[in-house]
Amino acid sequence: MGLKLSALTLTQRALNSVNAPSQRAERARAVAQVYISDRGNRRGMEEAICFLRDEADITCCLENSYIIVPDHCEPPPLPPRYGLKGGAARERLRASLLRGEIRAPRDVDLVRRGHFHIPEDDAAARQFMSIDYLHGARVELIRNLERYLSSRDLTINELASFHPTLSVSILGLLDSIGSVIRPSYYRGGTLQKPPTLEGKIMLKMARLFAEGECRGESWLMVGIPDQVSFSEFDLAIHLNKAFQRGRDVAEKFLHTCSILSLLPASNDLLGTTLEDLEHLRHGERGLLPDVPSDLWREF
Repeated sequence: MGLKLSALTLTQRALNSVNAPSQRAERARAVAQVYISDRGNRRGMEEAICFLRDEADITCCLENSYIIVPDHCEPPPLPPRYGLKGGAARERLRASLLRGEIRAPRDVDLVRRGHFHIPEDDAAARQFMSIDYLHGARVELIRNLERYLSSRDLTINELASFHPTLSVSILGLLDSIGSVIRPSYYRGGTLQKPPTLEGKIMLKMARLFAEGECRGESWLMVGIPDQVSFSEFDLAIHLNKAFQRGRDVAEKFLHTCSILSLLPASNDLLGTTLEDLEHLRHGERGLLPDVPSDLWREF
């Protein structure tokens, strides 16, 4: 049975974890809803700042529309002027909020403040983003931090790490504390209308949800659109990233996609999906290099 990757109707607007959230996470979610509904007004912002400083016990400084949070972790081994975005930045924020250890990120994505690329950017990308570099990833320039934060795909990605501080949007910080996977305002996820997402962003949300589930965390996925379409290439990329975290994450990712009607139900979802994507594993730049070879023989 082949994958049906055209536009699909989704029945859920939100997907909740089977794990119970903490009281602080529940409060952060409630404050985030007030902030969203009151966007542009002072009440929502004031309640968010009070929550972050008093209830969440976070030392923070409001600058423009984003928060400056101290990075309590050891400095990353990066060249001067370079910082982190994406999963590596999220891990530094999580560790700083919990005063805990940094978990190894799945990959590293570099950023640098500036207006023009310099030769050092290519060298840094080759050294710290070697695998993704082969697939075209490069250092992203941040010309305007506020504009950069507002252009991310998910609210929890509205941050940048330049040790010894992290810059994060108010909603991004609330959703990080509340463990909420939400499309950003830029993607329509915080408006009073259905968001319009690229299919690959929806797959990313499902993968992050699956990773949290497998760690025993309580995540809430919101802003699920009525329709979404994606290519088999997008599915293969995110399935491979899930396998980088382990087979259990890959299976949970596919199960989450099935719950959301992104994939057809199957008694052997992993086997069916690998069979349908098998032709994408070949070649120098095959899209599924992290799927164990014995699984291909098994299926």
